[in-house]
Amino acid sequence: MRKWASIGLLMVIAGIIIWIAYGLYLGFEEIMKVIDVVTGFVVGLILVGLFVLVVSIIIEQRKDTKKMKEKIKKEDLEP
Repeated sequence: MRKWASIGLLMVIAGIIIWIAYGLYLGFEEIMKVIDVVTGFVVGLILVGLFVLVVSIIIEQRKDTKKMKEKIKKEDLEP
């Protein structure tokens, strides 16, 4: 799952970098007036990246918890 977490993080970072570069290109006043395809694409990229990142982290934590429970002997869990 580390691969998916890396992909999600990379998408978030790429989206933020593209959004900043595009904002600088249009100027700060223009970016507030104009919402077009590029802005929508970048926001979508950031949202998808965050979703992939969060889901991959949740799945990885559940896998680690499952492995940890398997490593702990049954006798050790009983009082």
